[in-house]
Amino acid sequence: MKPTDYTLLKKIKSGDRPAFTMLYERYWDSFYTMIFARTRDKEATEELLQNLWIRVLENPEFVQTDEIESAKGYLFRFIHYRILDYYNSIKKAQSIHIDESEDSLFEISDAEYAEILEDTDINELFTMIDEVISRLSPTEQKVYDLRIRKNMSVDETAEALHLSNKTVSNNLSKALNEIRDQLSPKYKSSKKLVSLLALMEMMNHMNTY
Repeated sequence: MKPTDYTLLKKIKSGDRPAFTMLYERYWDSFYTMIFARTRDKEATEELLQNLWIRVLENPEFVQTDEIESAKGYLFRFIHYRILDYYNSIKKAQSIHIDESEDSLFEISDAEYAEILEDTDINELFTMIDEVISRLSPTEQKVYDLRIRKNMSVDETAEALHLSNKTVSNNLSKALNEIRDQLSPKYKSSKKLVSLLALMEMMNHMNTY
């Protein structure tokens, strides 16, 4: 029986290098594929991975495991934020503006992040998103475009569209819920789509430069 990630991390903490090698080999391929698919930069991918594994080696207790003693979800989430840092550093991108009333729409568990980032076909998602967006009301489409695609704040969107802040937030909530509800069951059940819309739109925008 293979040791769990929790067991390996405990061994790494005690200086067990073979345990580190086993954990490294367990996830290297999937992590590399996921990072490269989003950065399209070999050097950046290798640097992000190197920084991750150095941190695991030097401070394994920072890694959290789930109920089945897997670190996969936590590490995927960690990498997800490092990819955002990467985009911010090279494009001077501002963080996504999310109003407090919209927070619950973007909640997702570590396990769901792992599932999304490992298995999702981004092009497939964009095609489905576009189809759903095309069926939204004109106001919902405009709000979605400014808030998610153009990363404008609630205030900026309200001013641009001559709407109240509450109307902007309500329309975005309706748009996101419609997207989630209209897509295939695998996205609807785990809230996969809604949780990563902003990230995906940011990546899509930056990859066009």
